[in-house]
Amino acid sequence: MKRSEILHRVGVTPPPAARLRVIVDTDAKNEADDQFSIMHHLLSPMLDVLGIVATHFEQKAGYTGQSMEASYQEIEKLLALAEIDDVPFFRGCVSPLANEKDAPASDGVDFIIREARKPGKLYIAVQGAMTNVAAALNAAPDIAENLVVLWNGGGPYPEGRPEFNVMQDPDAARALLSSGAEVWQTDQSVYSSLEVTLAELKSKVFPYGKLGRYLYEQLEAENHREYNPAFLLRTGENWTLGDNTTVAVLLMNRFRGNWHMEHAPILKPDLTYAPDPNGRLIRVYDSIDVRLTLEDLFAKLKLAYGNS
Repeated sequence: MKRSEILHRVGVTPPPAARLRVIVDTDAKNEADDQFSIMHHLLSPMLDVLGIVATHFEQKAGYTGQSMEASYQEIEKLLALAEIDDVPFFRGCVSPLANEKDAPASDGVDFIIREARKPGKLYIAVQGAMTNVAAALNAAPDIAENLVVLWNGGGPYPEGRPEFNVMQDPDAARALLSSGAEVWQTDQSVYSSLEVTLAELKSKVFPYGKLGRYLYEQLEAENHREYNPAFLLRTGENWTLGDNTTVAVLLMNRFRGNWHMEHAPILKPDLTYAPDPNGRLIRVYDSIDVRLTLEDLFAKLKLAYGNS
């Protein structure tokens, strides 16, 4: 089924001028929230989702050499459950950059470069390691002027701290910060605010077709596998749909004053920040509208799959 047929069920028609060209770059099998974010992008009519690129998560134990492929297969499974067969998806880089200037080739990197060289801004929703985007920028620096990189990652300002997405490939984050691409960053203090309870998800996601059931059940299973009392982000009955920030920053109006411009910091070896007054300016979000983001996701899932 074409994505347009699913969007017809949602029944929302934004003005043509509101449409944005988007690529989703995701470590889809890393945890359980990327799947929600992928679907949120696909169910948002204002987003022209050109394709999805699989990202590795090689620094996580147990997936050496296989994490990108696991992400790729999860994207394939999710699209089948969503009944969408016309959105292309690609394999990205299999491991972190060898250094800040490294430019490994992959189908996903080639796809990013091709789309970035077309007219108009290209938004890339980065929900994991920055490897694929950094590789594309290193291989084709000319694309930077067309890119807006929605970076879901990094520690909070001003000090920063080791953060999972940056830990996956620190050199790729450094390559982005030294590139000419426009950056919109939602750091850990912001993306961790996208908190839900399992009861909310059981009520507002689980009932809606094979897709809703899968989204809930894979997250519930991950919650049992991953729960650790020492990990302060989870209580046992909650989860953070942190990757949905890359949708939130596009849906929210621009009058909120919920972001500021920051000189791109130096990412130190311990993954904290050192100030760089000569760093180029990037957009750093101070908050997002959690209600708008989550209720929009729940409403779109219900409208698209409520009769499945």
